[in-house]
Amino acid sequence: MPDFSIPHLPPIRFVKSLLYCDSQSASVKIAFEEIPTLAMLVEAAAQSSSGIEDDDNKAKMGFLVSLKNVELLQELKLLEYTADIELVHKSDNFKSLLFTIKQNKKTVAKGTFSIALQ
Repeated sequence: MPDFSIPHLPPIRFVKSLLYCDSQSASVKIAFEEIPTLAMLVEAAAQSSSGIEDDDNKAKMGFLVSLKNVELLQELKLLEYTADIELVHKSDNFKSLLFTIKQNKKTVAKGTFSIALQ
């Protein structure tokens, strides 16, 4: 399983460990130093997308370019969550992904985002 090849450092690096990955999805343990905001969960989901296995072994810089249908479904009370990421569409240097953030297997946030790869 690949490591997270992202430039982020604490306290902005929210990904902690890769729980599962393949070419279409990843499940990642994420953690925060304080109760997260919805924006922090979205950033953690974007970071988690680097856990999806890619045929191209070269590390690429990704930029979050769009968000859609992002919802906070429950009050956030913990510092650790699981981010489940699913690849919806990939075209050259563009990826569209679905994310679900879970707290003890209960969904607390969800949505879709797009990343442009450099």
